[in-house]
Parts: sequence; structure tokens; C-alpha cells
Amino acid sequence: MKRVLSSVLLALFLVASFQAGCTNRSDKVQLRCIGWGGVEEAKIVEKAVAEFKKAHPGVEVKLERAPFTEYITKILTQFSAGLAPDVMCVNAEQMPAFATRGVFLDLKPLVDKDPSIRLKDFYPEAIDHYTYEGVLTALPRDIAPIAVLYYNKAIFKEAGLPVPKDDWTVAKFLETAKKLVKVDEKGKIVRYGFTDDWPIWDVWVYAFGGRLADNERHPKRCTLDSPEAAAGAQFRADLIHKHKVMPSPSSLSAMGGLGNSDLFMNGAVGMYFNGIWMTPRFRDIKTFEWDVVLFPRGPGKKRAIPLSAAGYSVVKGTKHPELAYELAKYLAGETGQKHMTATGLTQPALKTLAKSPVFLDGLSPKSKGFLVDAVKYGHFQPTDPNVAEWYQMVGSALDRVWTGDETAASALSKVTKTINTKFYKK
Repeated sequence: MKRVLSSVLLALFLVASFQAGCTNRSDKVQLRCIGWGGVEEAKIVEKAVAEFKKAHPGVEVKLERAPFTEYITKILTQFSAGLAPDVMCVNAEQMPAFATRGVFLDLKPLVDKDPSIRLKDFYPEAIDHYTYEGVLTALPRDIAPIAVLYYNKAIFKEAGLPVPKDDWTVAKFLETAKKLVKVDEKGKIVRYGFTDDWPIWDVWVYAFGGRLADNERHPKRCTLDSPEAAAGAQFRADLIHKHKVMPSPSSLSAMGGLGNSDLFMNGAVGMYFNGIWMTPRFRDIKTFEWDVVLFPRGPGKKRAIPLSAAGYSVVKGTKHPELAYELAKYLAGETGQKHMTATGLTQPALKTLAKSPVFLDGLSPKSKGFLVDAVKYGHFQPTDPNVAEWYQMVGSALDRVWTGDETAASALSKVTKTINTKFYKK
């Protein structure tokens, strides 16, 4: 679910020249559907597709899958060859770059005449984000508040600490992280207090009151040069270099190239930050009990977190728009969401499912109920076709902050100026 989007999306203007979908030489209609995800996720999608095929005899569905990092490239190649899919999975960060180029069929007219689905049953934040200039570009399959802090109960018990509560602050978080650190007789850190899966800098920016842009729906400038944004990013850097509760990039390399989730699973870190999608993997942990808590509140009074989602779109130009819509509805509607949620991988975009035992299943993590309401604190990336490119620019600029070679204020000031000059002519 990482937000990597190639600048080659500019080639999407070619889409208007091509037709999506195809038919077999037999009388059967064939729909092509593409998405990302691992083998397990593919199996879940296959279950939903099997139910769709039972309800639609005579329709074949060809499922295609690509690794997330190669997903956009593969789709662009298909568009350029005149072989665009009928249905495609698209995440919240990818949507603007596609939508601004008119790739998607407007699903709103189809939903309006379909009594089996109601947009008001979805989280309104997801529907609002996937509605671009009046066009409903996708049906949301899930919603993802990036606000899940996993913790090792055994390490907390060893440190004599109570488990964290959802109303804690960054100050309490730091105090806790320090107490979770463990050193050997030579003074070498053998267990850290905290790590994240990748440098998730925006959660700290939001926590300290910063924002990525002046207006998330209609951005006119990047605002990461604010004191609040700098304070948030610097807090993350200080966790590494000042407080030494978080492994540095170099120390991670010295650990043999293990992924940060591996550090958590191996007991080498007490707290780990990511989205709820790590649940299926962590349910395989047999050596200790774990749970989750809401990301801590920043020094201000308001809580804010990054928000993501995934949904299914119908490609404009498909030869079978109504059937393609039916497939998208199966994958993103109640059927698909139940299959996906049952694995622990996602939080359903349907509010009723999110509040039901389908999501609140009593399995680990048992304390994930905070996610049902955490959506209201969420901020999607700005709706700008270039946001993925400038988001990457920010990440690259902050690399020097994570290594301790530059302050966050300096790095963010320079990269914000570059972004505003390049994309907003300011």
C-alpha cells in the first residue's frame, strides 16, 4: 500500500484512443480485471470472482496481478497497446493522476439506478475522495487510517509498563519508548523502543499540526515549510539520534537487512508503526502476545493522521460497462469486503461492516476498534495528479534528516520551495 507513482503517468493521454475489454471467440463475454497484492490477497479476490461468475453465467473473468511497485507501469503498457482492462484496482494516491486524464467511467449513474448498493453506507470520506469533479471514479473496497501502533505485550511486561491507551500523547509515547530500549553489557542496543515500516514522515507532520498542502481537494501550494511540519519531522529524527529509541538507517543495514516488521516479530523492537494490513502476518507470531493502539496525539489539541484507501474502477471504453460495474461492485461491495476483511488484511469501507463482527472479530489485534472512528481524523494526500512525484521528492529530501546530516526545517524549506516552483509556479 506504499505511495509510489511513476511520472510516466503523463502517457495516459493515449487512453482516449484505445478501447478496453475484449470478448472470446465463443459467445462468452470476458472481462479483464487487474490488481496488485500478494498470493493470499489474490486468493481472496478469486473467491469474490467465483461468486460473481455464479450470478452471471456466460461471463468469464480474467484476473491479472502485478506487484505494487510495477503496477502502474504494467497498466500503462496495456493502455499503450490498446489492451486496457475493464476493471482495475486503484488506491487513493493513484486516483488523481488517472482521474485528471479521464480514464474512469462515472459510476454514479449506475449506482443511482442500482437498489442493491447505497453510497451512504460507505465511509463518506472515501466516497468524497473518489469523487473527482463530480465523477465517481471508483467504489471503495477498504479504508485505511495509517494510525496503527503495534506493541509487544511481553516486552511491556518485562519493562514494568502498562499497555498504552488510545488517548496518549507523543510525550507519553517517547517516555514509553525510552523504557523499552534494552542494552547489553557493552552498552550496545539490542532492543529498540520503536520503529516504523518505512519512513512514515507524514504522520508526524500531521500530529504536530502541519499539513502537506494549503487545500487537500484543490491544492495551490505545498505547505511543508511550516514550523509545525518541521517540528513533526524533527521529532521523528530525534527518536533516532537524540533519544536513540529508534534504529537509524545505518543500524538497520547492520542488522542484516531485515525488514522492520521482522524486527517486531523477532522481539528486537517493542513498538512498530504501520497500517492494519500487517495483521495476517503478525497472526503467525507464536512467541509473544501483541496488540495495537491508536497513534499518539501531538502537542496540539487536534488529532490528525494520514488516510488511504483502495477501490475498484471501471475503465472508460470498456465494451461491457454494466457487467464491468457489476464485477467492480462484487469486489468492492459487501461480498468482496467480507472476504477481504475476514483475513484481517483490511478495514471495510462499508461502515456497517466496520462496526460488525466481520471486522471486530475478537481475534488479534483485539483492540483495533479505535479504527472504526479514526477515519474522521484522516487526511488523504492532496488531490493533485503530481502529488505522488512531489511526495517522493519530500521523502528523498528527508533522507538526510534521518541520517542526522540536516535539520528537518532546512530540508523541508528547500524541497517545499522546489515543489512550489515546479508544480504551482510559486
